[in-house]
Amino acid sequence: MHPTDVVARIMVWPVATVPGEASLREVAESLAADGIGAVGVVENGHLAGVVSERDVVNHLAQGANPEHVTAAEMMTTDLVTAHQDDPILDTARRMLEAEIRHLPVVDEDKIAGFVSMRDIFAVLLDVASHEEDVVVVPSGTRVVVRQE
Repeated sequence: MHPTDVVARIMVWPVATVPGEASLREVAESLAADGIGAVGVVENGHLAGVVSERDVVNHLAQGANPEHVTAAEMMTTDLVTAHQDDPILDTARRMLEAEIRHLPVVDEDKIAGFVSMRDIFAVLLDVASHEEDVVVVPSGTRVVVRQE
């Protein structure tokens, strides 16, 4: 696999989803049961938002009642997404710029999968282990180190 491959090659499907009326407790149970870091919130068959582990922890730390706060109330609605044919490296940059660890992959407004930083790191580390003389700096620029 290479960073120029499409994100569809590493995205996870099926994805965990919850309805907007799911309680914070139900969201946390879904995250724990599937061992994942984010769930899609689906309303009327379309992706309406995302709730991450970080969202759950933040709400609980602020004293939210896990039975009364809903997924719709705590979800992120200003979504950063990828499309299945986006290159992995472009998706990684988008996630870094948005400071997110889980990104929904969409097809129109329906969720097609999820990609996590862990998925992306695996690809980047695999390439780095095969190209010992190439360094990728934060801007995404590849620097070739020549030893003479």
